Formats: sequence, C-alpha cells, structure tokens
Amino acid sequence: MKIVVVGTGGREHALAWRLARGASVNPVAGVTSTSTSSSSAAHEVVVVPGNAGIARGFRCVEARSVADIVAVCLAEAADLVVVGPESFLDAGLADALDIAGIPCFGPKQAAARLESSKAFMKDVARAAGVPTSDFVVATTVADAEAFFAARTGRGVVIKADGLCAGKGVVVCSSVLEGRRELADMLGSGGTGPRFGEASRAVVVEDLLPGAELSVFALCSDEQAVILGAARDHKRIGDGDTGPNTGGMGAVGPLGAAEGVTDDFLEDVRQRFILPTLRELARRGSPFRGVLFAGLMNDAAGQPSLLEFNVRFGDPETEALLFALDVDLAPVLLACARGEAPGDCRPLGDTKGAVVIIAAPGYPTDPERGAPIVGLMAADAQPDVQVFCAGIAAGSFGFVVDGGRVLAVAGRGASFDEALDRAYAAVDLVHIEGAQVRRDIGASVRRR
Repeated sequence: MKIVVVGTGGREHALAWRLARGASVNPVAGVTSTSTSSSSAAHEVVVVPGNAGIARGFRCVEARSVADIVAVCLAEAADLVVVGPESFLDAGLADALDIAGIPCFGPKQAAARLESSKAFMKDVARAAGVPTSDFVVATTVADAEAFFAARTGRGVVIKADGLCAGKGVVVCSSVLEGRRELADMLGSGGTGPRFGEASRAVVVEDLLPGAELSVFALCSDEQAVILGAARDHKRIGDGDTGPNTGGMGAVGPLGAAEGVTDDFLEDVRQRFILPTLRELARRGSPFRGVLFAGLMNDAAGQPSLLEFNVRFGDPETEALLFALDVDLAPVLLACARGEAPGDCRPLGDTKGAVVIIAAPGYPTDPERGAPIVGLMAADAQPDVQVFCAGIAAGSFGFVVDGGRVLAVAGRGASFDEALDRAYAAVDLVHIEGAQVRRDIGASVRRR
C-alpha cells in the first residue's frame, strides 16, 4: 500500500514507522508474541512535509497548504492518507481529499469541530448522553457568574473554545482563580483574547477528581474498535507543576494493573464512542478517523469525558505505536472507506513509554538553533526508538527547531523496563538547556 502521512512532528514519525513496518515480530525481552510468522508485508510511506529527522528514514515531500498536499497525494497515487495535526483537519483537508477521490483517515471539517470547538464538543456529548462534567460557555466573565457562585470552595477548569496546540486549558483550584483566568483568557482587561479567535468564547467546567487517561478508537461512521489507552503528562515540571504543554511524556497501553481491563474499554466504546458517532451521523457529519477520548477515571473506576480530540494524540501515539505490534494500514483504510474496521489487536503484550526532550523556554518561548548531540547513540539502544519532532538540519548536524524536540520511546515486558530504557536513552542526548521531566510514568511503576 502507498500511504501518505501528513504532519511534521514526532506523532507523524511514529505513524510512518509503524505503518511502514506493518505487523512484525520484533522480540522484546520477556514478551511472548502470539504470532507464528516473522513479518507481514510492509507498506511504502511518504511523509508530507515531515522534518529533517524523519527524512533519515522516509522520503519527505514539502507541502504545507491543503491544495499543495492534495496535489502531492495525487502525484504519489496514494492509496491512503493519514492526517496527523488537527489544524489540517480543521482546514478541510479530508474534504478536499474526498473530492479528489483519495481515502483519508481523518474526519471532514464539520466532524472535526469536536476538537476545534470545545463548546461544540460539550453540546454533542450532552446530546449523545455521554458522561461529562457540567459546564457553561462564556463570552464575558458575567456569563459564568452563576456557575462560579454555585461552586464556592471547588475547583474549575477554563478552556479556550478553539485550537491552541494543547495550551488553552487552565486547571484552577478555586473559583477566585477561575474568575481571574477566565478574564485573562477572554482579554477582559482590554488586551484582547489571550489566544485570539480561539478564546473569544471559553468553556468553564467542573474540575473532576481522579486519574486521567486517553482512549483511542478507530472509527468508521457509526462503527469503532479500540486501539488502546495511554496516560499523558501535560505539565512542564516534575510533580505536575508549571504550565500545560502539548505533552512531556506518556505511557501505554494501559492494562488491568492500571484499572483498564477489556471490560472497561468496551464500556468506553459503548457509552462514550458509539453514542458520539451516532450523534454526529444524526447531524449529517459522519466521522471517519481516530476519536481520542480524554477521560477522568474517579476512585470508583467510573470515567467521565474531559475532551474529544479528532486525531492521534502526541506523545501518546509514540508510546502506543512503538509498543503495539499491529498492522494498522488495513484498519485505517477500512475506516477511511466507511467499511467495518476489522481487528487491530496487537501480536504481543509489550508496554511502551515516551519521554520528551523539550527546548529551553518551552512552552511559552522555545529557543531554536541549539545543536543536538547523541541522537544516533540514543536511537541505537535496544528496544528504543527516537521519534523526531522539533528538529532541523544545521551546518554540522541536527539543531533544535521547535518546542518539543525529540520523543524518546522505550518498550519492554513492563512499564518499569520501558521507562528505564527510555530514560537511559534520554541521558545519551545533550541539548544545552533542554527540559526533561524525570517522573514520567510514576503512576504505573511497580518499583
């Protein structure tokens, strides 16, 4: 199969890596595979536009507008296009590919509003009967006053309505803090909305207690199969301190030891994923792509919806796809065509972990240009893969060219093994002033 992966980051590198391999038996110490064959047919993958690090292993073609990407896909005679970033889906890339007759794994613009508008997402969830926190949509601070007044002594979450690259969510421990953040996000002091058009409207919702997790479902109109569950680490500092980022690390797939049983995942599919797909279809916006449900699991093991994203999460994708030995291409193609997704169960039972190496100044003002030393040494470690994100070619090697620079993935028979391997590889990389969290996966470690 000829596959075009659209995007520039570590997520797209991981998608290309997994899709190109198909499903294969690549033994990991202590892990027994259920497969008896050595490999399945690999697929040819082109990444558009990619980055200098991805270009080490894949052909990258420059194109950054919807029209140019469609032209590349036509020229490449792509059998399937897999879209990474939400921005392209919001811009209507899937719609344009459909007109061109090219199967696209990624929703059309109308269905992509599940991520591009948090107010729309909450409205769909409410209409579909999906368990989620109470909320109000505010365009002025006064719009949320009654909501705040009923929550004295409780925490709230302030979310910009539109796309903010993972940085438009603020968790507030008190109503007072929530009021301040809402005013700041709306630009009530005369400064204008903090995130421009994305925060002209803001969702204010209850702060839910529990443990966060992300469940990924591969969807085809009103059908869906679960790929797996992962846990992201959003804040910049150890102990979940500092501002939110696009993600500083992740572990997955979560299993029974973390309370994520097959029954739990089927419950998520039945109560969260399928009702949402039916509601979108009812509204005339059928969904084909990955539906990423961000959930809060309370102490009793009961999940509530925090958000829906309409693309593979980053860096959860790097952890899941490095660990899961599965041929994704036929499943993604079936979804893109509106057919039954089929089976995406992995061949073995491997755990994955990803640690992000971020640029100095990230997330507010990442500094570019620093040399990256040790990437090849890290990538050469057993059961380690370095996925390249904010990276460019410099005069004498790779240099930093973005906020999240490298996603260093490890895998093993347990999360402890996967994390140990990832961190050992991280320690081989040197970037002056780089930021790395040292507590990724703390909740899943057994020692």
